[in-house]
Amino acid sequence: MIKKNILNLFSIKRSANNYEISQFIRKLYYKLVPFILSIFFITIFFWPSIYTTYNIKKPVLENQEKTQKYSFQGIDEFNQPFFLQANKYQKIINNENKLLFEKPNAEINLRKGKWLTMIANKGIFDIEKQTLELMGDVLFLHSDGQQIDTNNAVIDLKKATIYGNKKIFGKNETINFSSEGFKVVRTGKIFQLLGKSKIKIKNIK
Repeated sequence: MIKKNILNLFSIKRSANNYEISQFIRKLYYKLVPFILSIFFITIFFWPSIYTTYNIKKPVLENQEKTQKYSFQGIDEFNQPFFLQANKYQKIINNENKLLFEKPNAEINLRKGKWLTMIANKGIFDIEKQTLELMGDVLFLHSDGQQIDTNNAVIDLKKATIYGNKKIFGKNETINFSSEGFKVVRTGKIFQLLGKSKIKIKNIK
């Protein structure tokens, strides 16, 4: 008899525990469902904005690569004509004013019959601002014999200014030089070496 009462008591406790557990799960369910649904609807509502923000972080190019050459010409503030060409180009979809060039070539006709030519592997041309950023194996050649090699440079075709903050190596008939950056104002009138610079004068016999 005592044994039976003990078993019945244990059975009642176990049933009570199962009931409490089921009640706890039910309450947790009712609390979590609105929270999960809220996250779901917020994600759906803001998804276009999230997707657009992600896409802006990197330039999006046209799928079809243009095979024809690109050319552009104009006159800078000092009435010097300039010409810009590229073997191939692609439009940057998320920035209508910019083009990605392959093998760009820019030339400025200076006064007194002189010229300055600039070539690189790639370039980004801003049509509105008329600036060209050259990237990869950038080479500047001047009609007087000067040569500059660097890896990145920006040409403001309209203002006749060229500058870069990457290491450069240059030479002409009399000197070799290097620096951490450079700036050219009025396309050859003023040439500045920026940062740590070295200049070596050649021995001329």
